[in-house]
Amino acid sequence: MTRREPHPGGLGDAREDLAVSVHRFDGVPVVTAEGTVDLRTGPTLARAITAALAPQPADVVIDLSGVGFMAAAGVHVLLDAQHNAGASTRLRVLAPDSLLRIVTITELDQVLAVYPALSAGTCCRAEE
Repeated sequence: MTRREPHPGGLGDAREDLAVSVHRFDGVPVVTAEGTVDLRTGPTLARAITAALAPQPADVVIDLSGVGFMAAAGVHVLLDAQHNAGASTRLRVLAPDSLLRIVTITELDQVLAVYPALSAGTCCRAEE
């Protein structure tokens, strides 16, 4: 599943778009976002996360490594996802260095498990 939200009226460039896809990595649903997460594109990401959470898997990974900018609306999408995951699903967020500032300022890393990359290994396995 891939969906790209174009800028209204065709104005702006590709950095203002958001492409979202869902795939599996080691059996774990991974929601991958590329582009900008803001008030306009946040609902697209939220719908993909909601669909990944629907079967109540043990883990869900949200890969933001392709996101260059995330506004406060993106933070709300992630907090809503954590709430919707409930106690039965561990939510993992992969955030690139470019998002670490908003992650730390908002203390999102205190609420969610945040990792630097998918290859970090522990992001997709049960905690020991």
